[in-house]
Amino acid sequence: MQAFSEWLEATALSKQLFGLVWLWPLCECLHFVGLAVLIGGAGLLDLRLMGLFRGVPLSAVKSFMPWAIAGFVVNAVTGLLFILMQPHLYLSGGIFWAKMGFIGVAGANAMFFETRLSGSALAMSPDDEMPWQLRAIGTLSLFSWFAVLYCGRMLPYLGTGN
Repeated sequence: MQAFSEWLEATALSKQLFGLVWLWPLCECLHFVGLAVLIGGAGLLDLRLMGLFRGVPLSAVKSFMPWAIAGFVVNAVTGLLFILMQPHLYLSGGIFWAKMGFIGVAGANAMFFETRLSGSALAMSPDDEMPWQLRAIGTLSLFSWFAVLYCGRMLPYLGTGN
């Protein structure tokens, strides 16, 4: 991965993007906002699936998911720009790959929920007790997103490939 990082960093695109002095701070700001929107929307759904906020219809909470998806897209774009600008800070570090793994877990968990459990969950009454499967889905999702957050925050400190 080291050779690929060096090659990528030597490309004209990488040098040009990194040369835009305003781009990195802009991406940092957008990444933070995207994360807040993502965790805000997905986290609210996760907490509801875990049984909190009883009485609030799941459909009302799920209506925030387009915002969470938009936050994820913002983070994916800005994250790609970070990698393009400074690949050695990311691609050679184990904490980066842990972050990618937790994103994969969160995504697979969401796909499982959407394809297998969402219909029956939405049919539940707001006051119904959440079944263990939904509690597990919510717990795994919340844990995964906070692990993504932790790994991202630790990138400057742990295994940056320097």
